[in-house]
Parts: sequence; C-alpha cells; structure tokens
Amino acid sequence: MQKSLKHEDMKVWNTVPEAEAWEVTGRSPIGTRWVDVNKGDWDSPDYRSRLVAQDLNGGDKSLELFAATPPLEAKKALFAVAASKKDRAGNRYKLAFIDIKKAYLFAKSKQPTYVRLPAEMAKPGYCARMNVSLYGTRSAAQNWEAEYTDTLLKAGFEQGKSSPCIFRHVKKDATVVVHGDDFTVMS
Repeated sequence: MQKSLKHEDMKVWNTVPEAEAWEVTGRSPIGTRWVDVNKGDWDSPDYRSRLVAQDLNGGDKSLELFAATPPLEAKKALFAVAASKKDRAGNRYKLAFIDIKKAYLFAKSKQPTYVRLPAEMAKPGYCARMNVSLYGTRSAAQNWEAEYTDTLLKAGFEQGKSSPCIFRHVKKDATVVVHGDDFTVMS
C-alpha cells in the first residue's frame, strides 16, 4: 500500500510569523482554500483534496502565470515514429505516458511566497513560507517548468530549439514531450 505523504514529510512549508511576510513582500500572506474533486463517480466516489493558493486574478494576463506548452504536432510525431520505425537495435519504439502527481510540490519556490495556513493548522499571527510551489500561486507553473527542465538536462537530454517542452537524449535514443505534468516518452 502506498504511503500518503504529509506536508511535513515533503517540507512543503515552514511556519513563520506573519510579520515576516509583510517585511519580505510588503503584503499579507496569500489566502488558501481546499479544493475537493471527485475522481470517481456517484456510485464509487474517490475524493481528492488539494490545498491551493488564491493568488490568481481571473482578469490577469501576466506572462508569469504561464508555462510553455508543446505543439500538438510534437506528440503526433512521436506516435508516427513509434508506429512506423524501429530503434537502432531494430526493436519497435515504445511509448510511455507518465503523469506526475502533485507536480508543483516538487518544484522549488524561487521567490519568497507566504500563504495563510489551512484553517485546521492556523495559529494566530503565523503563516506558511513556501519551500516548494503551491497550485494557485503566480510562479507555480514556471517553477515546475524550470524543475523538470533542469532534471532532464542533468540526465543528459537536450532541450528542443522549436519548443522548450521537447527533449531528446541521443545516446539513449529517447524523446520526451512535456505538457504540464504529463510526460510522453518514446524510447
């Protein structure tokens, strides 16, 4: 059975005096709330809860809110190559589809980010200084993009010139196309 990680295990945040948020950022901590989603159906519910920050404004079109997405043709090309060609050893290419669960929690926070503690953990005068990114913060998507890019480059992949979401490892004859937290791998 898979162990469920808690924020303490992952070192998601440090509890600090709220005054630190004002001193460092000049504003109060960002609000948070729980978002519940039923991944099942009415007959077999499977509820998941996620703590999200309330840092986004629906009308904000700032570029810092977005991360790159691959062109649809990138995945089509992977499928076409996997279906019609063989690798250097003469074997059929294989495709793998990987979904990173809780992806943003693996992306280091690159700027000081302070959020309100969830109600069940709240202490008067205290907030959370994020060590990793939290869904709903302005920089989360770009922090995640930087994290997976750095990881793939360190593993020997080269980043595509046409799209920063395409990676190729020549020696391993592997190609990866990343869309958010979904990785399509051909090797």
